[in-house]
Amino acid sequence: MNYFYLFLLLILIGLNAPAKDRLNVILIMADDSHADNYSGYGSKFFSTPRLDELARTGAKFNHCYSTPVCTSSRVKIMTGRYGIRNYVQFGTLDKDEITFGHMMQKAGYVTAIAGKWQLHGGDRGTLAPASGFDTYCLWNYPGTERSRYWSPSLMRDGELLKTTEKDYGPDILTDYLIEFISKNKTKPFFAYYPMLLVHSPFPKTPDSKNEKGSSLDNFRDMTLYADKCVGRIVDALKKNGLREKTVIIYTTDNGTHRALTYPYGSEERKGEKAYATDGGTHAPLIVNCPGQVPEGVVSDDLVDFSDLLPTIADLTGADLPNVKLDGRSFWPQCQGKKGNPREWIYQYYYPKYKAAAAKHGQGVNKNEIVWAQNQKFKLYGDGTLYTVKDRHENSPLKNGENSAADQARKLLQAAIDSMPKKAAKLSAGKK
Repeated sequence: MNYFYLFLLLILIGLNAPAKDRLNVILIMADDSHADNYSGYGSKFFSTPRLDELARTGAKFNHCYSTPVCTSSRVKIMTGRYGIRNYVQFGTLDKDEITFGHMMQKAGYVTAIAGKWQLHGGDRGTLAPASGFDTYCLWNYPGTERSRYWSPSLMRDGELLKTTEKDYGPDILTDYLIEFISKNKTKPFFAYYPMLLVHSPFPKTPDSKNEKGSSLDNFRDMTLYADKCVGRIVDALKKNGLREKTVIIYTTDNGTHRALTYPYGSEERKGEKAYATDGGTHAPLIVNCPGQVPEGVVSDDLVDFSDLLPTIADLTGADLPNVKLDGRSFWPQCQGKKGNPREWIYQYYYPKYKAAAAKHGQGVNKNEIVWAQNQKFKLYGDGTLYTVKDRHENSPLKNGENSAADQARKLLQAAIDSMPKKAAKLSAGKK
């Protein structure tokens, strides 16, 4: 009889083990930073050593795509759904949407968000607690003001922080997440860090050496400082014995600010934030977790921002929300497996920056931009086809010009045709 109870106890312990061994997740998303702003993606101008190390010892994806501007990217990454289904207007996350915060709370995770919010606008907007976060420290949140870097205006769990001109916003937010990690090291946690860096304005950082640096000088320093903040989080995980239990994901929400021109290889590249071009949407994506993600994984598979939510569900065992999702997990690819690669990604974009719609805007106010793409070709809803390597989209491809392009046109047109024809929640009068 004693052996029976011992056997039963072992079974119960085994059933409980997966809950204790669940992986933590920290999702970091920098603001206004193209893939070519990273040394791990070929830049000789920008230096990002901690991120390079994460890419070298984990997985790096070469074809990850955000949307061209912050709100649409943030809504997509948080919900796993294309903008055609849930984009309302600039600065709004619809209050009826289910986010990865809700998903992870339901799965028994402690959740936190730190950084930039800017999703509470209009009649349909929402706040962090209602979006699935147990605790928060945020800028561009009700009760805060415009300063985000020096003497920052930050709301922490309903309390406006008292700061001085010596306080630097990114340090406060990184400290907050390090405290969250330490406090919850015995529990499974999910932390979302939509960074303040490296968005304009471009002041010096605490590490800047040139007091009269140009905007580009300071932007380069800010990129290195964002890298430093990531490194501090990695070090905190090591200190708390959580490095092998925590998946770190790093990406960015859209392209580099249009005011900046920077070297890349033999080129001088101008930032293309807000444009529906490769310069506006091509994001870095790095995933790292020792023991879970093998060293040196480099993937050329397509990744869309809608894929982050199902990937997080896959690696943690969380149940997917019971809504129409557009993303698919790329967790197998992170582990060096084949997975279920995409053949295309679809984008819906209603720009706040009107000039972005000049070439391909259609529909409501001639401002809606729709396209589908793969790694080599990109087709807009108006029928214009480009090669992805045509960075500024100056040379549209005609029917019959080459067989590969014609095959891609059929594939990408079918992708566009498979999507709804009308935006479900667009508030076009307010943008």
